[in-house]
Amino acid sequence: MFKKIFNTIKKDIKTNYKFYIILVIITMIFLIDFDYNIYSPGSLQNLNDRIEIDSSYNESGSFNLTYVTARKATIPNILLSYIIPNWDIVSIDDMRIEDENQNEIEERNKISLKQTSYDAVIAAFTEAGIEYNIDSLDIVVSYIYDIADTNLKIGDTIKSINGVNINNFDELTNEIAKYKENDKIKLNVLRNNKIIECYSVLTKENDKVIIGVLLSELKNISTTPKVEFIFKDNESGSSRGLMCALEIYNRITEFDLTKGRKISGTGSIDANGVVGSISGVKYKLAGAVKKKADIFIVPSENYDEAIKEKEKNNYDIEIIKADNLHQVIEELK
Repeated sequence: MFKKIFNTIKKDIKTNYKFYIILVIITMIFLIDFDYNIYSPGSLQNLNDRIEIDSSYNESGSFNLTYVTARKATIPNILLSYIIPNWDIVSIDDMRIEDENQNEIEERNKISLKQTSYDAVIAAFTEAGIEYNIDSLDIVVSYIYDIADTNLKIGDTIKSINGVNINNFDELTNEIAKYKENDKIKLNVLRNNKIIECYSVLTKENDKVIIGVLLSELKNISTTPKVEFIFKDNESGSSRGLMCALEIYNRITEFDLTKGRKISGTGSIDANGVVGSISGVKYKLAGAVKKKADIFIVPSENYDEAIKEKEKNNYDIEIIKADNLHQVIEELK
């Protein structure tokens, strides 16, 4: 029976080999991608659908995330980028730290997403004068340098060093200071909800003993009212911070900043409410205009670029420069 099936397949291939060759070539053309992305204008995401808050005030308008649409650089997409306006080829090297692969970049950006979200909560509650609690801190590995001699992985949460519990970044720094270059330390880390034992051989940089990894401090916060973020698997990065802080502030305070307007924007934020620069302004602004947003909020470092794009394309949208959360709130009022 199997021999009969094999002979049938063999005969079919001999008869239709040209078709199969063409099929393989077409498949390769559509599946092979290069070390680039194709960036184009994105759309808007109403933050009311991304942030859940207990007992929040209503909004007559909306705060909206702006984002960049990124496509893999397959041959068809590369060809389309030469035809479709605002489709640009961007090297993945522009997002790399040293020799990161695409998965490591994505994992690091997801950590940034969590970090900026927690900071947005702190900034909003502080501005509103409402108390919050930092229940615990997680020290998470967000990048591993080439010089590192370690089996740590991106996303590991450091729990202890040589048996000493680590609860915050200061404790980690103080513990590492006890050792010297080339000392091998044992680290217990949380990985995939399990405690794993890892190691690291300490190295020295700028006369300072280091593990050889980049660390992020993620805050676990409790608030009243409770704030919960709803992330999608394909969402990452820190550029949503400012808009998340505005959305949270608006829903925990009585005054409605939106005043019926569709407000869009971008920008990172720290726990003190300071707004940081981002990338992809032209794509985010174009997406906001396409979706008929009334306002586009942009970090001060990116303001000139946004104004240039507005004037070049005759965009009908108000642009607000953002230095910090308090200043943006006052301008919206």
